[in-house]
Amino acid sequence: MSGHTKPKMKRMRIYFDGCSKTGGYSLSGRVDRRYPKLLCEKFNAEEYNIAQRSGSNKRLVRNLLEHDLSKFDLFVIQMTKRKRLEYYDKKSKGWVSIGYRNTTLPPKITGLSHDIPIDYVEMRDENERDVSFHTIWRGDVISLNDVRRLGRGTDKEVYKINEVSTDKKNLIKYYLHYYRNVYTEEQGKIDEQMCFSTMKSILKNYKHIIIYMHSDNKTYVPVDLQYKKGKDYESGWYMGADTHKIILDDILRLL
Repeated sequence: MSGHTKPKMKRMRIYFDGCSKTGGYSLSGRVDRRYPKLLCEKFNAEEYNIAQRSGSNKRLVRNLLEHDLSKFDLFVIQMTKRKRLEYYDKKSKGWVSIGYRNTTLPPKITGLSHDIPIDYVEMRDENERDVSFHTIWRGDVISLNDVRRLGRGTDKEVYKINEVSTDKKNLIKYYLHYYRNVYTEEQGKIDEQMCFSTMKSILKNYKHIIIYMHSDNKTYVPVDLQYKKGKDYESGWYMGADTHKIILDDILRLL
């Protein structure tokens, strides 16, 4: 009995990029519940996910320029916070992502009787190693103002981190100065628009979806999908499995 062997169908490949939300880092290791994994299961597709915590919009553009786009059937790009940056580290010969946050620390962390406002810089290399994490901590403050914010006379540590080299501390000071005194929202808007327009131009001949999913819902570009909160959305930074399912459903509707 003779017959013809059917040629193997090429498996669909989906390219994902973004920050911790697309990486699913708040799911306690359950990457099978992040929306990229769920989407690939729907199409029996291969997931190619290069999302990184604190990743910037400029990193999204750079990654597209560094890849052979013809190897992918669909691109799902999650735009991130406008303030984020990246730089090329000469020593490690790799890119480092820069993130910045303003927040407050509650008494249960500091041991004080009141909230303490702090701001800090995050720096991560492409291998997800923290170059340095929280940059304001008891015993190694950046300025006199920070000493006052932390509460003089207390021996409580606000955050404890590994030893950081002098070079890295100087770099942290540089970026803190930049975010506190140089960066403006107008600059962020223009940067966001430039990155969005560049990505649209790069992907004009490819099927793609560009989404935005931060809790402030303030983006100044016409993305395909705006972020929606799920019932177990934890804070402005993280989201749970229910939110990933909502994002999956919205992407499926777009497709």
